[in-house]
Amino acid sequence: MFDIDTCLAYITGYSAKKISDAFNERLSKRGVTKVQWIALYYVGKYEKISQVELANYMNVKPSTVARLIDRMEREEYLTRLRSSEDRRVIYLTLSEKGRKLREELLPEGQRMSELVRQGISDEDIAVFKNVLKTMADNANKEEI
Repeated sequence: MFDIDTCLAYITGYSAKKISDAFNERLSKRGVTKVQWIALYYVGKYEKISQVELANYMNVKPSTVARLIDRMEREEYLTRLRSSEDRRVIYLTLSEKGRKLREELLPEGQRMSELVRQGISDEDIAVFKNVLKTMADNANKEEI
């Protein structure tokens, strides 16, 4: 008989939400959300990234990214640049304010990573990552 407490999909979702909420709480004390932090990370990493690319990296819909970008542009964290080759493409770059904020907040990701991996060996982390990847790959299959 099915038991939700032993269901891997439930356990991973529950755990991911708890970790995500804890990280969001840490970031909210700094005035940003986890979603903004992720956007700052990717825009800074690639220096110039299209809205579509950012949506793909963040695994969200382009319309969701557009609203996020609107807010981050109002807060002067990034700027939009229309492509000269294709007017439909909009690139994003960090403003000076966004670059500074990104540099201040990157260590929060490191601290959160260190917090959640306390007491777990590097070998177990490697197995965990492999298992999660396999589970995600399996989730995209049709049926058993």
